[in-house]
Amino acid sequence: MDNSIKNFYSDYSDKILQKRFNSPYALRRYVHLKQYEAFLGYVEPGMRVLDAGCGEGVLSVMLAQRGAIVTGCDLSIPNIENARHHSKEVGVDNIEFLVADLENIPFADSSFDLVVSSHVLEHLPDFDQGLREIMRVTKRRAVIAIPTILNPCSMVQVGGGWFYLKGPRSFLAVFWGFLKMFRALTLGQEGVNESYGREDIPHIFRFPWIMKSKINKEKFKLTEYEASSLCLPYFSNGLLVIKFLDQYKSKKIFRNLGYGTTYVVEK
Repeated sequence: MDNSIKNFYSDYSDKILQKRFNSPYALRRYVHLKQYEAFLGYVEPGMRVLDAGCGEGVLSVMLAQRGAIVTGCDLSIPNIENARHHSKEVGVDNIEFLVADLENIPFADSSFDLVVSSHVLEHLPDFDQGLREIMRVTKRRAVIAIPTILNPCSMVQVGGGWFYLKGPRSFLAVFWGFLKMFRALTLGQEGVNESYGREDIPHIFRFPWIMKSKINKEKFKLTEYEASSLCLPYFSNGLLVIKFLDQYKSKKIFRNLGYGTTYVVEK
């Protein structure tokens, strides 16, 4: 099973630049930009930073533009090829990319001042091993974002719709996704698997407290966490409302309700 998952992702192209960063849908662009921005406040010029699961290098380039010395790694060969092309196109040279398995990161202990990882751990056959590897190669701190299930946009996604696209399928999806979330909650499951068209390919929207329990289990320290965005589905003309809500995404009452959650973890 592990090999089939890794074989799938080694040839999988995320097309993040095309589908998300340059999406024709304003709501989709906004949500992903907010996720990338959540990492930037932890980066200082000269820091050596690993982007663990860098995809096509969008976040890696943003980190490098902040003055960090960035290494991006990803299991996908097409992603790494596209990341190299993107960084050259943008014109940053304080960055390098390599193909690597996040369950076995090819660097020594404490090699980086900071490790960032944006929506990657949920794809791994062994989530906990990926978390351990991220913490092994950082000197002290990692900033990790994963998809979480308590936001209505998350429910749309696991319900088979698209949160950024109006249509009959999407409007029904929020109710189906809510039922899946409620079922997972009552059964004590970690979350709901959206999958990538195959049930054996993991892409689990977890309950926010699951990540906290995994951090505690490994005896790491969770110093802070927040909702990546308090987005609402379907209506791009509601972005002003979402931007207003996102001012409060770190508040205790809202931080579990994001379309994704961003965790700051220390050794």
